[in-house]
Amino acid sequence: MARASSSISMGGDEGSSGAREAFEQLKEKLKEISCLEGVASLLSWDQQVYMPPNGVATRGAQQGVIARVAHAHKTSDAIGTALEALSRAEPLHGSLTPAEIASVREAAREYNRTKKKPVELAARAAALEANGVAAWQKARKENDFSIFAPVLQEWIDIAKEETAAVADPGTDVYDYCLDRFERGLTVARLEPLFALLKTPLIALVKQIQAKADTNNDLLSGVELNVDTQMVVARQFAEEIGFDFTSGRFDVSTHPMTIPVGAPFDVRITSRFRETELSSGLLATLHEAGHGLYEQGLDAQARAAGLPASKPPGMGLHESQSLLWEKQVGMSMEFWDHYWPVVQRSFSDSLNPSIAASEYHKLINEVRPGMIRVEADEVSYPLHILLRFEIEKGLLDGSLKVVDIPAIWNQKMEEYLGIVPKNDVEGCLQDIHWSMGLFGYFPTYTLGAVYASMIFLAAEKQIPGLRKQIQDGKFSELREWLRENIHSVGSLYETADELIEQVTGSKLDAKCFLDYLSRKYGALYNLSSPELQATSR
Repeated sequence: MARASSSISMGGDEGSSGAREAFEQLKEKLKEISCLEGVASLLSWDQQVYMPPNGVATRGAQQGVIARVAHAHKTSDAIGTALEALSRAEPLHGSLTPAEIASVREAAREYNRTKKKPVELAARAAALEANGVAAWQKARKENDFSIFAPVLQEWIDIAKEETAAVADPGTDVYDYCLDRFERGLTVARLEPLFALLKTPLIALVKQIQAKADTNNDLLSGVELNVDTQMVVARQFAEEIGFDFTSGRFDVSTHPMTIPVGAPFDVRITSRFRETELSSGLLATLHEAGHGLYEQGLDAQARAAGLPASKPPGMGLHESQSLLWEKQVGMSMEFWDHYWPVVQRSFSDSLNPSIAASEYHKLINEVRPGMIRVEADEVSYPLHILLRFEIEKGLLDGSLKVVDIPAIWNQKMEEYLGIVPKNDVEGCLQDIHWSMGLFGYFPTYTLGAVYASMIFLAAEKQIPGLRKQIQDGKFSELREWLRENIHSVGSLYETADELIEQVTGSKLDAKCFLDYLSRKYGALYNLSSPELQATSR
């Protein structure tokens, strides 16, 4: 238990010792909150992996109790008093370490947000999340967006109310939502990024489609044992460096990473299909990338529950999973090494004449489709652009909920040249809006841009990096990421600051376009003005 906050003394020459005492009291409460969050994560992991179906109601009640207890801790007078004492003790340099100072900043931010949010509004949001998911599922089942529309409108109302209650006066509603998932992210920063990506990506998709010589028949009709797939996937995760003495690997409906007690207990999951080889293997690399980030965080700071040990945003976290999945796992170098491993593992199923280069082209095939989670690397950001534009319109009032199906289909045709047959493969495909997660989608593309920048910086600083990948050697890349990204946590207030420190550049759409142009220009033998415009 924390000592009574009234014992804090900040007067005279006692400022330094008072700051330390106040921080120790804050740290005790932060550790308790971290433990409660870990318990909640464990319950969530168990629900996805092992819990029997009839346990849903009981699990919901358990999670509700944990959430209420955590909320009480996050808004406790002890935290408020300690933060107030620390604010009066500034500057804190000399009294606290950089990680501790950053943790005070992060704790104050979270405390102020949580404290300002009305209890009634939090209760409405909690109830709407359960009802929203149910309404979304019913709308999908009946292929009827109108069933879901009232829930979406209520989430918009809640977002506006929360912004008014919590944010500084005059804050844009969508800016507030974006900042929840990526510190400092705003519409003003995203619009130029998407503007730079939009036209080149649409052009690149069209170029590829015009020249595509698809090889979809390569693994057609082949059934691949799921247990064997999992063995191979585990080998991938282990060899890139995921530590199984501090982690688990299981199967779930949706691949995920859950840090139960990072960096010492990180759970990752994947999913496998008998008729689909790349899906499970690449999903495992993706989640292992998230897992490596969690396992690479500052162990001492994370064990103490210090918020500065956490990532500064979902975009940066996504960059780590995408780097291992896309830049590494979908590279020719990776499959030069691992295709023979796959062939040996499935010697009774795979045609031995299939070359690594053929499989490499298959997994990098560009074919615009309706479903975001199945999209290729080139067209994926256009799916995100569509969602960004709709979210922005909903929250600034320029777009009405009832207009979503039509505007969705219009933008799909404009960006990808295809039109959904119904709402299920259109505007009802994602669960995010049923949970009020406005602002989450853009972090996917932000992560892809960050990943391209980070990998380019790694290539410059690690001699022979691609040859190392070709030899199945990943330790130098992993340790470079651990030193430069993972262990840094939130010492910098935003991911932008960290990215600039690591790469020497601010957020750079051109780096991402260059990466795509080089890779897919070679795969599809492209040479046109559009490609040259985005190439080095």
